[in-house]
Amino acid sequence: MARWYYYPGEETNVLEKVRNRIFRKPVPDFPKTVLIETQFGCNAGCVFCQYPQLKDDLPRGRMTTATFEKIAKECAGRGVERFILALDNEPLMDGSITEKFEALRKHCPEAKRNLTTNGSLFTQQKVEELIGSGVVNEVFLSINGYTKEVYEDLMKLPFERSMKSLQVFTDYLRAHPDIRKNLDVAVKVVKTRRVAPEIQQMREKWEKGEGFRFLTLDMDNRGDQLDMGKESTLAADQGDMKPNVTCRRPFHTMVLTWEGQAVICCVDYMREVKLGNVHEQSVYEIWNGPWATKLRREYLNKQFENLKPCQTCKINN
Repeated sequence: MARWYYYPGEETNVLEKVRNRIFRKPVPDFPKTVLIETQFGCNAGCVFCQYPQLKDDLPRGRMTTATFEKIAKECAGRGVERFILALDNEPLMDGSITEKFEALRKHCPEAKRNLTTNGSLFTQQKVEELIGSGVVNEVFLSINGYTKEVYEDLMKLPFERSMKSLQVFTDYLRAHPDIRKNLDVAVKVVKTRRVAPEIQQMREKWEKGEGFRFLTLDMDNRGDQLDMGKESTLAADQGDMKPNVTCRRPFHTMVLTWEGQAVICCVDYMREVKLGNVHEQSVYEIWNGPWATKLRREYLNKQFENLKPCQTCKINN
């Protein structure tokens, strides 16, 4: 939450210093999470994601190996806790995703190398390359629905085919307990009214049945870049949402598009609040630059004139 952050040295009195030390966190001098979109494109059409609505409006492409390597090298030794290779993309669609994870293992071996995926494209070969080799040490599975009807309604993926692909992944882990014990796996479901009645069944299947962590995520309107009224499945959720004014994302996570553009937040899919570009600056320079610092200070002061997605971002927590 944003209220937990502060810039050291900017306190105006002793009471403020004490409050900050006890209740808040200093803004880190380097992001704790680095989220990288290695390519543009997803095979799903999740109704709670703005990708289906914006996919024809954004440039398509893939991050070059040289650019990715540059980012990985600049993050080495900086205390990054987690790399997530996802934004407007399904990582398993990137034919060079294994090599990118390998670059992270080489330069930032202490960090979590996270594969966030819907799992519908798992094959035996991909599982062996990513999981068996150890280049991925954390997997977040995006699964929304227990029944075929709800799953296909929310994710727009063929249920039987997706479950078959996920079975390849779970079977592999059962057959390789030594690999399983070193792999953190979580199933994540976005908390909508449509999926709510099935959450307990999903928990039974994935948490108790497979031993995976099971996490529910708050539904948000993606900085008001998601037309929730366009999807009848989400219309009922709009009334539950409140302004999201205590977000930690700008203070914790660096978000990089496939073009090397750093944006304020992972829901800024229209790339409206740009912080810099890795082709022109280093990751450190972008994170600590005067523009990024100014925007964070404005957020803490609830001044959103330069933070368009934040002005209307709502969440159903």
